[in-house]
Parts: sequence; C-alpha cells; structure tokens
Amino acid sequence: MRHRQTAPSSSSDSSDDSDSDIESCFNVKDEQGETDVGSEPTDVDTDDEEYNEADLAWIAEEENAHPPEYYLDQENNSDDESDDEDEDYSDGSILLLDMIQALFNRYCKYVGKKPAEVMQAITRRTLKAFFDWMLNQRRGKGGRRLAGIKSANTLGTYWKVFRLVYERAIGEKIDGKLNRNMHRVLRKLAKKHRLTTAKREKTAMYVEDLAEYLQANLTTTKKRFTHGRQRIQLALFCQLAGFSGNRPQALLKLRYRDIIVTLLRDPNGGPHRTLIEFTCEFTKTFLGVKDPIKFVLPEIIFDPSLVLSPHVSLIGLIFADGAFAAPNLKCAAQLSTLDIRPGLQQLELRFKPSILDVPIFRKSIKTGYGYEISPDQCLTYPTLLSLMKIIGLILGLLQPTRPYCLRYNAGNEFNQSKDVSDALQNMMLQHARIETFIKHYLPRRSGDVRAIVSGYEPQKDLLRAAGRMTRWIDPNRPQFLSPEQVQSVDKNPRLCQLLAQRAKWNQHYKCTATKQEGYRRLNGGIANLRQRLRAELLKEVRDKWDAEQSVNDIELQLSGLKFGDAPEAKVQLPEMPPMQKRLVETILTLPGTTVEEELCRRNAAIDAVAAYCHFQEGGAVSMPREWPPAKGACSRLVAANAEKQAVGAAMLRVFQDERPTICFVCLAEESLPFEKRVYSFASPGDLTKHFKRKHLSNIKEGDRIKCKVCRMSLQRKMDLQSHALRIHGTVS
Repeated sequence: MRHRQTAPSSSSDSSDDSDSDIESCFNVKDEQGETDVGSEPTDVDTDDEEYNEADLAWIAEEENAHPPEYYLDQENNSDDESDDEDEDYSDGSILLLDMIQALFNRYCKYVGKKPAEVMQAITRRTLKAFFDWMLNQRRGKGGRRLAGIKSANTLGTYWKVFRLVYERAIGEKIDGKLNRNMHRVLRKLAKKHRLTTAKREKTAMYVEDLAEYLQANLTTTKKRFTHGRQRIQLALFCQLAGFSGNRPQALLKLRYRDIIVTLLRDPNGGPHRTLIEFTCEFTKTFLGVKDPIKFVLPEIIFDPSLVLSPHVSLIGLIFADGAFAAPNLKCAAQLSTLDIRPGLQQLELRFKPSILDVPIFRKSIKTGYGYEISPDQCLTYPTLLSLMKIIGLILGLLQPTRPYCLRYNAGNEFNQSKDVSDALQNMMLQHARIETFIKHYLPRRSGDVRAIVSGYEPQKDLLRAAGRMTRWIDPNRPQFLSPEQVQSVDKNPRLCQLLAQRAKWNQHYKCTATKQEGYRRLNGGIANLRQRLRAELLKEVRDKWDAEQSVNDIELQLSGLKFGDAPEAKVQLPEMPPMQKRLVETILTLPGTTVEEELCRRNAAIDAVAAYCHFQEGGAVSMPREWPPAKGACSRLVAANAEKQAVGAAMLRVFQDERPTICFVCLAEESLPFEKRVYSFASPGDLTKHFKRKHLSNIKEGDRIKCKVCRMSLQRKMDLQSHALRIHGTVS
C-alpha cells in the first residue's frame, strides 16, 4: 500500500455513497456543515455612466425579452421554492424524504395533532414518541406487511433524513442541542426494540472472483434469463463497474452519447488498438452536478481471458443494436480490416445520431410475441441486484453478490496502486475527501501482522486469497429448496389459515372469485407469505449446511476415506442451447499464438455476443430439453437438418389441422429456442390457454400486430383472434 498522509480528524465526516452505511447516529459529537467561503465572486464589467436610450433600446425589443409582467410574476410567485430546494437531491433521496414526511403526517393524524404545528414546536419528547411509534408499525399503506426496522444504523439514517425534512419544512436546521439529545434517545430506543448494531460486511469482489463469477454467468443453465441480451448486459455491467468503480445507478444510465469507440494507433508499433472511453454523467448530484469523469479502457492484445474483456461485450452489443454510423460496418471481422489514414493517430467509430440517447443497459419487456428488449427504458437497479444475487447463489458463494462489491474492490485497488494519488482516487470515486474511503471502503482486515512485527516478508498472496469471496465458495451448498421443502411451508399455521379463507371464497363465489377485490388481495397475501417463508427456510438450510459440512468433511477423512470415495448425488442439468454453446466456445478460449489468430479469436467472440443479444432464453418457465449430443461438425449438421424438418412439419400442421396443438405465433419466432417453437400442447384447449395468456394478454394499444407465419399485418387484437381461428384453427 502506498504511503499516505494521516487523515485529519473532522466532525463532519459523511458518506456520499448511496449504498454505504450511514455514519452512526450514536456518535455524540456535533455534526456541522462546512461552507466554502474562500472563493471570490467573478468580476463583471460595469459602466458607471448613465445609460442612454440607445443603450437600452434593445431590451424592449420583442425578440430579446419577455414582457415585464413575466419577470414580475416570478418575483411574486414563491410556490416553486420547494422545487428549487429539491434540486439539491436525487430522485431516490426525495423519495426517502417524502416517505419520512408521510410517516410523520400519519403519526400526527394518529395522535390527533396537526403536522405543521407539531413540526413548528418540535421537542425531544415528541421525536421520541414519533420514532417509538415508527418502530412499532407492522402494517403500512393498504394493509401491506412491513419488514420493520431491524438495525440501529437504519434508525440513525431515518433520524438524519428527518432532520432534512425538518429543514425543508421550517427553513432552518434543527437545534444542535436537540440533535445531541436525540442521539441518546435513539440509543435507548435501539435497546428497547432490540435492534442490531452490527454493520453489514463490505465484501469486495476481487478480479479473480469476478472472472469466476462471469464464467458462471456465461455457462449456467440453472438460470434462464428472459432475453439473451440480459446475460450479456450483466457481464458488461460487472466489467465496467469492476474496472472503473462507478456507482451502479450511474452505469445503468449510460447512453451511446456517453461512449466513444476509437481505433487508435499503437505508439509502440503493432496492430491498431480499440479504445473505449465512457463518461458517467448521471452521478450523485447533492448540492450541484459533479464534473463528469472520462474512464479509458484500452484493448489488451493476447488477453488471457476474454470473459473479462469489456471490448467483446460492448462492441457485441453495439453490433446487435446496429449502432455504428457506417452503414456497411456490420460484423467484427470488418474491424480488423480498418486502417488509419497516414498522418492521423485515430479513427473514431461514430454512432448514428438517432441512437445517441438510447441507453446501453435496457430492460426486457413482455410482448405478444415473447420477450423483447425495450428500445428506450433503462435496466432498473432492483432487477440488476436480483440477477447478481442469483448468479452468486449458483456459483456457490456464501456472501450475497451486490453491485457495490465491485465498487469496493475498485476503490481498494486504486488505494493500493502507486499510480493513483489521493486526489485522483477521490476524483474517480467521486469522493470529497479521502476520509470517506477510509471510513466506508477500507476493509476492516489487518495485514500479515506477525510478519510485519517479526521483520519477515509478508505473505501477500495468501492474505489476498484469504480475503476473496471465492474463499467461501462451495458448489454443493444448497442453492434452492427441494420440492419437499417447498411444500413444507404450506404447513405454516398462518398460511393454512389464509388457504382456508381462500377455499371459502372459491366455494362462495365459484367461478367468479377471481373478479372479487378481496379475493385478489387475499391471493397476493398468500403469495407474499409463501415467498417469505421459503426465503427463511432456504437461509436456515444454508446455515445448517455451513455448520455441519466442515465437521462431516473432517470425519470423512478421519475414517480413512477420500473425497472422491464418497458417493455424491448427481444432478442432471439442462444442456446448453446451441446459441449459448457458441457463446461459451468463443469466449472461453486461450490466446492465439499470432496477432492474426488473436484478432480472429476476438472477432468470433464479438460476433457470438451480437448474435446472442437477439436470442430469447424464455425466462423461468421450464421446457423439455432433449438436444442430441453434438460430437463434431457432422452431428451438428444432422441436428440442424432435423430441426429444419421439424419446423417444416409443424408449419404444415398449423395450416392443415382443424384444431392444432402447436402455437403458430411461437413457431414463427426464430429467436425462440427450437423446443419452444415446435412444442405441441396436450390438447387444443391447452393451446388456447397459452395463446390467451402469453400472446393476447400482452398486446397493448398501439402495438404492431402481425402474423409472421402468413407474413401479413393486422390492425387490432380482434383481427388477430379472427385470423388465428380462420387460418390456424386456434380458438381464443
């Protein structure tokens, strides 16, 4: 670690990190803001002489100014002052402020007081009663069950947010003495309600962990994304976040105009390098917009692992979107043929003007023809978090994998590097001071203390391995509940009671129960309770496994057996679809021995990524997977011919059968897996249910409707229903 100056103590340490633990409110020191008063106002040219009519004539011209009433109205209108104050906070912060304000209003209504009067005459006793009431809440708006406050740190965060709510309502900060008294009050409330004081561990995902994580994301068949592009987007996000340390929300809002792809001349000779530069403009905007930072990622020739290459993932996405302005630049092999004009140092690969405001990371949406990628809606953080956690479970990691694990590691690597100064580190991480990193990012783990004190050489590699996430990896750790365990949660007394109530609703309303609001609300409560019980059971199963497995391993070896001698249950996993198999085979390859071989390796991987971005994986619904084993090019050719014949036979059936059992809409979707396209339902009635549930219900007003089998466009949903019955025999 490079030598650093001792960080000066400050009473105003605060994190500007949205996912960092907020400074504990149980520190009795005062918190005072700092103001930069050292800057001088900019000089403005003025003229002391009297203005003559000619100098002021331009002001009255219609094209240069609004009428005077326009500005007088702004002076007299004070309704937008709160809007100006809200500009200091992000949308997420405003949402949190509004939530605390709504809770305070609910409390005042509960005790029969007016919120404005209570806020104006706020006291320690009032605040204590309010936070005690908040900790006792079990049901929220609409009767929904609340998770509740379980951490003292969360309670401290809510107190800090309340101070901002008070400042927004009253116009001044809360009294310093009252603030100090509330620290003691909150500590007592934390003890009374048995809140935990333990903070969540800031686990960092090292680059070695990231490589294994991305390989699991690439190869797993246990998790099926709704669309193939989501798998690629998850890989690209992890690569960009892992190397730049940007906040997740900033990366998710990347647009094409924020990215520059350049072919750069290598100053040391050799082939031209592809250079990626990206700027995150949507960073945290507390008290003003921060200066954007440009991150530079040069291409690595003979990259040991393409699974870590953001160039492969990003350029593959660009080709999939058809984003390059050059209309004939359509595949990666053409990149290798491009040259830079003599006398120039670069060739910029510009994007189409129409795509500059399109987000790179986009969500998948359900349509009448399956899943598609939204043309303009960003991938949301909750979706990203869920996908990252699932892949971590599949890999067998103990700690949950979160986007901020990548930021923690990048910050630590910047801190260790001799090439990164404190100032540069603060700029890249968007921190005001180095104290923020020390308090919220620096791992709470010592070095090799014995070697340091004894004068030995520290075992750096061993200590690094001890801090990796994959240290606790165990592929056999339970990832999901067994069918028996899933069914066991139905024996929960509360769930049995709700199921009995639903049975009464079904008996009373018979076929019309689903149309009743109370029945739908009851169904939602049953689903939520089941999900919560299953999550708790899975956690118990995993904790039990971790407690018992090491003991079992020790006893196994002491009995004279080896690990290979113990019988293991083999789980039959679905085989990879051909598109995924191509993706894995091109990315998980060794570097070439020549530059030409290396460029071919890179180009094949980019083309595989671009093709996979158009592939529908189909989501969580399981379908039969019985692909013939591919052993060489001959068997693959036979399989391709068999699939072609099966599609042709299915095409005849949707025209000739009076009541077919194959969905003509799925059959025409070439992006779907082969098994889904030709799947034959048990009966025409099952096909009708599928057609209404998967296709008709997802058609919205204004959607383009067409029958791809017949290659004809239709005006309305009713026209599609009529066409399905008359031409393809599908009743709806």
